[in-house]
Amino acid sequence: MKIKSLMIIVIVFTIFNSCDKTQNDSNTFFLKGKIEGPKTEYMVLRYFDSSNVYVADTLRIKNGLFSTKGHVINTQRASLSSNLSGRSIEDPNNLMFFLEPNEIDIVVKEGQFANAKISGSKTQIEKENLDKSIDPLLKKFEILKRKKDSLYNSKKETSNEDYEKEIENLNAEMLKIQDELRAVELRYSANNPKSYLSADIIDIYKRRISLDSVKALYTKLDPIIKESSYGLRIKDQIRVVNSGDVAPNFSQEDVNGNMLDLNQFKSKTVLLDFGAKWCVPCVKNHPELKRMYDKYHSKGFEIIGVSLDIDKIIWKENVLSEKLNWYHVYEGNFNLGKEGTITRAYSVVPVPAYILIDKNGIIVDRYVGADNDNKSLTDLEDKLNELLTSN
Repeated sequence: MKIKSLMIIVIVFTIFNSCDKTQNDSNTFFLKGKIEGPKTEYMVLRYFDSSNVYVADTLRIKNGLFSTKGHVINTQRASLSSNLSGRSIEDPNNLMFFLEPNEIDIVVKEGQFANAKISGSKTQIEKENLDKSIDPLLKKFEILKRKKDSLYNSKKETSNEDYEKEIENLNAEMLKIQDELRAVELRYSANNPKSYLSADIIDIYKRRISLDSVKALYTKLDPIIKESSYGLRIKDQIRVVNSGDVAPNFSQEDVNGNMLDLNQFKSKTVLLDFGAKWCVPCVKNHPELKRMYDKYHSKGFEIIGVSLDIDKIIWKENVLSEKLNWYHVYEGNFNLGKEGTITRAYSVVPVPAYILIDKNGIIVDRYVGADNDNKSLTDLEDKLNELLTSN
């Protein structure tokens, strides 16, 4: 009887242990790799794990081999670099690929990471097949880019008018190819709703195509794909607060240490200015913002700067040195897009970004990085003229 009871305990333990192992294995990846080249001392694998925590895993190399394991949900973009890598994603010792809960094998050569041989990732295979179909367009684009770079560097002995015309023609051809590439990739997304690659493509283009197009592509996606990290980011974009919506309220300590509440600006026309000192276009736009502020402030126009600077001290110093004489609150670069933040409430990622709110607290429009159509500061001033010149 004791033996029988012991057997039952062992069986039950085995079942629970097997269930637990299956659950873990469903999110577990095992990566094995080989690096060819004498100068590589270590590899670094970067990705977001199954808890959405950023991981930078340094992998030791022994006899040219490296390995690791971890946990990811669904498919994640990952990068593989080495001690020879620079910061650019185009660096020859940097590889972007799709990591999945599976056994992944990678073979790379120093200085030729783009030619890596990868197996075990279904999404990676899909990406490589898509890349083959657009390779002729990519080669055309690269030829034009080299021609343009050569033209810039050579300083051709020709009239400025001829020079500018040639640059203009090359830019037009390059834009045409970019439009063709986008059309091919978005068509792939529409035709492959069960692919994580499709969601990744929509996620990349979601701010460069109309919101209606984003919605149409998202609707077609398989329910499982919609719940992936890519699908959830697309869903956030669809929920973006837009023209005609009530502006979400926020309360934040301002640059002077006082509490600032958006609702206190009712009866004022308010521009939310999302930016940072590290953002070159943001700083370049400051003279235009100053001019508009001086022109319309007496008519009831206010600006609230929302800083994405990394350091609070740098933020405060920049406000003073640039003489940005309007309201300012600090969001911080590391809080970008997090739950409960201003950037999350207003669906702002790229900066500079501007959102105009009328005196009733209703969003008038979105501009530059906050807008899919990239409406300009000229468009913003046209709207200010319309709203405030009659006052």
